[in-house]
Order: sequence, then C-alpha cells, then structure tokens
Amino acid sequence: MKLIIAIFVAVAALLGADLKPVEQTKIEGAVLDMALDGQNIYVATDAGSVVVLSRNLKPLQTIKVRKIKDFMGTLNNADIYSVDALDGKILYLAQAEEGYAELFVYENNTSTKVLDKSAMLYAKAAKFVDEDRAIIALMSDEVVLYDLKKRKILKRAKAGEYFYSAMAMEPGRKYVAIGDEGGEVIVIDPRTLERKKLYKDVNKDKILAIYANKDLIAAGSRADKTLALYTLTGGVQAKYQNPDFFIYVAGLSPDNRFVVFGDNEKYILKVATTDTIEVRHHLVGHKNLVNVVRFLDNKTILTGSETGEIMKWRLP
Repeated sequence: MKLIIAIFVAVAALLGADLKPVEQTKIEGAVLDMALDGQNIYVATDAGSVVVLSRNLKPLQTIKVRKIKDFMGTLNNADIYSVDALDGKILYLAQAEEGYAELFVYENNTSTKVLDKSAMLYAKAAKFVDEDRAIIALMSDEVVLYDLKKRKILKRAKAGEYFYSAMAMEPGRKYVAIGDEGGEVIVIDPRTLERKKLYKDVNKDKILAIYANKDLIAAGSRADKTLALYTLTGGVQAKYQNPDFFIYVAGLSPDNRFVVFGDNEKYILKVATTDTIEVRHHLVGHKNLVNVVRFLDNKTILTGSETGEIMKWRLP
C-alpha cells in the first residue's frame, strides 16, 4: 500500500498538482497591469482607476481619472494602460481622446498630470526609470525618455520594426523588454534608449505577454502559440509550444526558478521550471482570461483577470 501511495504521489507531482487560491478579491473593471511597491499592490483597470490593495488584498484606495469622450461624444471610462510605483510615487498612463494618452504622477495624496494629450503621443505603457524620468512605449514601436519634472521629451528612439505590443521593466530597472506585432523581443537600456539585444525568429507572431527579471525574459506569442525564455547572456534558454492555444500571460519568480503562464481556454495557469518548462503545478480558479501574473515572493503569486478577479496563490 505504501508503495502504491508513493507511486501515486510521484505521478501527481510529475503531472502537476492543482492549487486553489489562498485569498481572492474582486474589483471593478478588467485588470490591465499591476505593480508592487513596499506593502502595497497597484492595479490598473479599464474602469478609469488605479486600485491600491494591501498584500492581503484589502482595498486601501482608488485613484480615478476623468471620463473621456468617444467619437459620438459619449463619456466612457478611460483605460489605465499601465501602472508603476517607486518610493511612494505612482506613475500611471491613461487613455485620452483620439487615441492619445495622458501620464500622471500620484504623490502625497495628489495626482499631477505630467503629460497632456496635446503632446499627441500614441503611448501604450510607461514605467519609472528613476524618480525624475520615465520610459514611454509608443504604438509605433518607438520609445521615449521623458523628464517628469520638466515635462519634456529628452530622447526618442526606434525600438523595433513592427507595431508595439507589450513592455516589461526589469524589477531592478536595468532594462526594458519590448515585444512587438512581429514576434520580436527587443531589450532597451532605459537611460539611453540604446538597443542592447534583439531576439527574433523564435516567437514568430504578436507578443501577447512579456515579463523580465534579472537576466531572464519570458515572452508568449499568439498565432505560433510559443512561450520562449531568453537570457541576456545567450539566446533561448527554453521553448514551449502549445498546438491548441496561444500564450496570453506570463510571469517569473524572483529567483527565476519558475515561469507561470496561461495557454488554455479554461483559464488554468501553469507553473513550470524555467530550465525545461516542466509543469509542476496548475493554478485553478479563474473564470476569465488572466491578464497579469506577478510574484510577491518566490512562493506567492498574484493574478488578475479580465473580469476584475484578483487571486493569491501559494506554492508548496
């Protein structure tokens, strides 16, 4: 009997154990981006708000932006395309009229617009470079280095050759990784906007998900349904292809031991090793598409969905 139990446990471990969330909450709107700073979680939504949560998922604050007019003159909630946090400051990029964007800094309970739609930038993501500067990704696959205090563009450069799709700032702010419509992954120095690396012909279609941590980048693509793990020191560390469904979200643990990704229409996330993409666990509980995966630590995962579900998971 003991032998049978041991075999069963070994097989279960090989196939990947199902895990349920240990905590969860629901907020208004789809989760579009998420940032961590200190003890707080900052969530960008399509309901015109940044929601601030504690690490046990208790709501602390909601930062709202104005409603915007569509071409018919109807007021609608603005998408918050991206959010970032650094030393108590919150940086968030909001949708504006005519496809333009506006950038805000929130500090000491005050929100300040630092980039107006009159600049006519088709911006899709913005992250802190440091306290005074931000890097902004444009739809045209360009990047902009922006002075938040002087409110001016310091430099503008071409990143890739296609349209922008996704951007990730490495947690140490050493580089940004940009994925585009052509499946290319471009590594940019955020302080100089110089291209440091270009990965091509592995992901061969639009990058839907990208995450960067230390010297590892996880990128998931659409039509070719590929998850690729790239290293800064080399090329492809590991590659996984799903014949049936695209890779719609990805995240890396702080120690780069695990990659979490979504690749199925049941919204079950997979936790796999980064060296071989061997699936160790399944995260079961979401009822809609998961847009964001973040790790609070090496064992604790946060996920946010299209319907505002935010769940916390703990690895054994």
